[in-house]
Amino acid sequence: MNNNLIDQEKGITQHIESSNSSSVENVEKTSTNYIDDEEEPEISEEHKQYLIKKHGTYNLIPLPTMDDNNPLNWSNYQKILQLSMVSFHAFMATFMASGVVPAFGELSVLLGHSTHQISYLTSCQIILIGSFPMVWTPVMNRYGKRLLLIISVFGSMCFSIGCVFCKDYESLIALRCISAIFISPGLAVGGAIVSETTFSHQRGSRSGVWSIMVNLGTMFGPLLMGFVAQFVEPKYIFVVFAAINFVQMIAYIFLGKETSYNLKDKSRNIINPYKQIFRKNAIYPENKISIWIILNPFKYLKYWKIFIPTFGYTILFMHGNIALNVQIPQVMYTKYGLGPMALGLQFIGFIIGTIIGEIGGYLSDKLLIWGKKNGKGSSFRLWLTYPGYIFCIVGLIVFGVVIDQTNTYHVKTVVGLAISAFGLQVSTSPIIAYCIDQNSKDASSIVLFITFIRQLFAFIGPFYYPIMFSNIGFTKSYSIMAALVGAFGLIPTLILQFYESRRGR
Repeated sequence: MNNNLIDQEKGITQHIESSNSSSVENVEKTSTNYIDDEEEPEISEEHKQYLIKKHGTYNLIPLPTMDDNNPLNWSNYQKILQLSMVSFHAFMATFMASGVVPAFGELSVLLGHSTHQISYLTSCQIILIGSFPMVWTPVMNRYGKRLLLIISVFGSMCFSIGCVFCKDYESLIALRCISAIFISPGLAVGGAIVSETTFSHQRGSRSGVWSIMVNLGTMFGPLLMGFVAQFVEPKYIFVVFAAINFVQMIAYIFLGKETSYNLKDKSRNIINPYKQIFRKNAIYPENKISIWIILNPFKYLKYWKIFIPTFGYTILFMHGNIALNVQIPQVMYTKYGLGPMALGLQFIGFIIGTIIGEIGGYLSDKLLIWGKKNGKGSSFRLWLTYPGYIFCIVGLIVFGVVIDQTNTYHVKTVVGLAISAFGLQVSTSPIIAYCIDQNSKDASSIVLFITFIRQLFAFIGPFYYPIMFSNIGFTKSYSIMAALVGAFGLIPTLILQFYESRRGR
């Protein structure tokens, strides 16, 4: 959800418009896009003219080869189409995890378990969609992404159909877990596709498309499925999931293209999009699959330039999303007696705040370009995270205070949700783009690392949130969460940026 990560149309439309048009091309024509210690490589005049014809400039990082089949040389339309599909894949991973939230009350009655136990139908998916991409990604790095994405949505569809016929809690939660394993690649592969199809000065906005869809999935799931749960049995929520997965599968088959491209051995590449589906050979045979490769993303635990912003983002997501998202039914269903549709409508605040907050991705690219012209490093992106941390802190406090001070529902709770969601999204895209900037060639491992840490803490949080609320109340609980965002997010990020700026990075 994250329950409640991705990126990722309401949000997609804004990004397509900003990324697809002349604004991007103008940036390419006027900017020198080399980062930190990278120097402009020597290339032939023919190569320069080819790149100018394709992109309007030859000052690009990474530098594309003279090959129309190289994903970096695809048209903006084709790049955005592939990014849109994988971003929607990420959206569905969190959409399916959180989509059952409005039906917690009805499922509690039908299955004979408490609302808190029913919430594990979401919590179990949180950890699985965060951890299993580490298994999927090495396979994708060897054999390519498109075929496995088709298998991913097909498997998710099958097990969602199985959920429709479940009559007991144990069977339902087992099928939900397997469905989460299949749909999980969308949460991590977006960063790799951004890296394979875009240039450095586009990473903020393009990563934002994917990341905003991860966050929006946690919000649209309860909003839209609230209407389903209000008027029909909860099992039809799983019918909707399966139907959407089917549409995704058809889109990948007829519109998808393989973004993995072997530049060293082009015989490994299959250009025909339909033959790609039946490929047997590895695109990158040198990319082995082993337990050490699966665990490779954990190496970034010791790279503090990546770990610090990742942990800050995790604390933001854990409290600015999960602590609000998962608890809405447990708080408002119990205290205010809201039904499924009314509970789902609360997520409108999340959606509005998130969509507005994605301005952070666009601005971080602008900051990077301006900073390069003025001798600033990639850490200059991080300036945009501070408003995000502050807004999230304010939103958490507002939400907690309003819940404690009211005995009947008040719209101010939605205001708190919107402020917090805005803060989370403003910070998300710059943080992800900054981390990828540190080692763009290993973007998939970096995104896997970010996703796992985020989902792990998002899974842990719901176990102690109810205890906090019952023991010290909502005002103090959300105030403590706000303090954690400041202590483990804002302050460490400030220290990191100060250190990096002193080194000109």
